[in-house]
Amino acid sequence: MTGTATSLSLRPAGPQDVPRIVEIVEAAYRGEGGWTTESSLVGGARTHAGEVQALLGDPDVDLVVAAPGEDPSAPVLGCCYTSRDGDRAEFGLFAVDPAAQSGGIGRALLEEQVRRCAERGVRVLEIHVLQSRPELHAWYERHGFVPTGQTIPFAGRDEDLKVPGLGMDVMERDLTAS
Repeated sequence: MTGTATSLSLRPAGPQDVPRIVEIVEAAYRGEGGWTTESSLVGGARTHAGEVQALLGDPDVDLVVAAPGEDPSAPVLGCCYTSRDGDRAEFGLFAVDPAAQSGGIGRALLEEQVRRCAERGVRVLEIHVLQSRPELHAWYERHGFVPTGQTIPFAGRDEDLKVPGLGMDVMERDLTAS
């Protein structure tokens, strides 16, 4: 499966996308392929259908998917959400199918969410990045995020951590600077 950002359709996710979103997120974060895998640091499931369905039902969440071309039945290649709280939003569940990574899909998804957030008056986009992932921190910095110096506890279950005490670094992107 391949895809490039120039031939992508970016659209709101729907209930029909839930199984594919779960599949992509699990492959990207818990699988052995792709550069985003955390399998050496974290075990267990990254998400499940119930969580994704709950996101779809939350009026403050904007869950977006990327698919190749304009065919609405084309397989989803990536996803991400923002959860708004006033003039701030959290960016998460960001994943691209490992077979389609490094083709600009992630950048297209991020920038689509930035556009959507800015239209809704969001001024700051925040992301929580797993520690011990310098390549992810660098990617986000190249895309306008800056470290805040704040660390929060791991968002999942402690028993899933293969590195005890691993936390999440908070990074932010100022959406008013664009």
